[in-house]
Amino acid sequence: CGMIAYMTNQDLVSAAPRKIDRSYNPYDPDLIFKPSPLPSPFPPPSRYFSGHSATSPTDGPVQDIQERRNIYVATWNVAAVNNNPFEYWITHDDPAYNRLMDDVQDFLDQPGQRDVPVSDVFTHQMFEELMHEMSGVGMQGLETVGKFWWEDYSKRPIISGFIKDTSIGKKRLASMPDRITNTITTAHNGVVRRPTVINHFDGDLPSLGSWWKQWREFMFRSKVQVFKGSKPAQEPQFIYELLDPIYKSKYPAITEEEEACSIPLQIVCLAIFDAILNHMLSVVAPDTWQQIRRSIGDALLRNKDKQTASVLAETYAETDVIFLQEASGAFVKGASAQQLSPKFSILLPPKMDGKRDQNSIILVNRARFVEDSAVDITEEVMEMVTKLASGPSAKKTYVHGDLVVFRVKAREEGFFILASFHGDTNGLGTKPIVEALHATAVTSYPDHKLVVGLDANTYKVHSEQYQGVKHFHDFLISRGMASCWGGNPDPLRPTTCNARTYLQPQLNKAISRHNRLTKADKNLKDWIIFDEKQMEMHCTTRDNTGKCQYINDMVFPTMQFPSDHAVVASVLLLKR
Repeated sequence: CGMIAYMTNQDLVSAAPRKIDRSYNPYDPDLIFKPSPLPSPFPPPSRYFSGHSATSPTDGPVQDIQERRNIYVATWNVAAVNNNPFEYWITHDDPAYNRLMDDVQDFLDQPGQRDVPVSDVFTHQMFEELMHEMSGVGMQGLETVGKFWWEDYSKRPIISGFIKDTSIGKKRLASMPDRITNTITTAHNGVVRRPTVINHFDGDLPSLGSWWKQWREFMFRSKVQVFKGSKPAQEPQFIYELLDPIYKSKYPAITEEEEACSIPLQIVCLAIFDAILNHMLSVVAPDTWQQIRRSIGDALLRNKDKQTASVLAETYAETDVIFLQEASGAFVKGASAQQLSPKFSILLPPKMDGKRDQNSIILVNRARFVEDSAVDITEEVMEMVTKLASGPSAKKTYVHGDLVVFRVKAREEGFFILASFHGDTNGLGTKPIVEALHATAVTSYPDHKLVVGLDANTYKVHSEQYQGVKHFHDFLISRGMASCWGGNPDPLRPTTCNARTYLQPQLNKAISRHNRLTKADKNLKDWIIFDEKQMEMHCTTRDNTGKCQYINDMVFPTMQFPSDHAVVASVLLLKR
């Protein structure tokens, strides 16, 4: 932000004019994990303010800026790991990725003679072996499942009759067992994954025969002790024992006959689903699909925390406060934290989210803040949420780990209240939390300066189901607060740009590569907010490269930028 000012009618408006290197290639694999070649967005004040005029879109030029106090702030939803590496379009530097995804789409849109019967892929022998496994563990309803197979499922075309059959989706016969068994966090042995195309399974799946052997071993001979967060761990269970019946009362599309045998029927449908996906990729990209999946896993799973820490430690090293959302437990406890800890104190929520493994945290620069002064007031804010709502139901929008609030003393400017928050998917829980933060600051800490970084999950258009950008901005103004987006936030200047592919169970949400930008989730979701009586926004920038640069018309994450949210960074001027 020291070199890039608030973006008005251009993607990047230079605060101190400089020539941008257009030869820079953000997809160059040689740049992974290396320091940013561009200047830090927050250079030292003496360099930042030299010959520099403010570009606030609301307040106009700020006079005598070099004599004003300031605070450099960034917020970033670093994004939880996606279990399915193919679920969302990414910007990949290997052309084979785009060819693979185009060929998958073509296979699904125009299968032609490739739309063979299910029994040509998941064979009668495989079905009989599966029935033997289920009979051996005493499952009920197998006679009915056999009837469904021989009279119906085995004869269906794999694409038009199974993958695209909306009734299977409505009945949750494949998506429910996939959700439960795709990626399982255990109490003591880390993560275990089902052998399938649509997760980060570590093994190879060179053929249907090899896949099928591993799949049966996983489902019927692997025991896990599922991690339940603060709850006592359950006794070890076989994978198939994790499945629950599908009840007609909850999913009306399912018939009573299917309900009665829903557990073995789910297992059959899941096996068919996985077999079809494996077959399809083996047809369209037999020599490359596993290599591509592994490369995505390296970038967005195995090295995700390392890449995230690299962006923070290099590009945002001079920031005073960094608000993070959806950080994993491994990120805050592992090597990434060690990389950041010499520069930043890491403030954690009072209760970490062990089940979803998504936590809001705050990094405060040790040079700017007194570490020993930090006091957690998260529960105090949550009590205010309940008080303002006149009942405990307001806490339903909050999950442990989503909010962290600290009061902490700056070395020269007194106390701050700093909060990092991750809103619910539709953004409807954002306003109650922000209102409680503001009320707590005003009533209990009137001499503290309030700054909040959050993924508010705001959308272009407000409705009863979705929190709108303008509606949220008007709410802030009514409470005497302001944001990094100035007096008129532009809903069309997004901080996200992502779209689902055809390699995931919900094909009704899939978007083609041709339409992945025009129909993507492109919304302004990420905010830095503060009390307008205490400070004002000087400049703000977005970053979807990790290099203090925002590239329009690009889906992310990329192989170098590991999140589907942009970094938002601001310089805030403290008022006298």
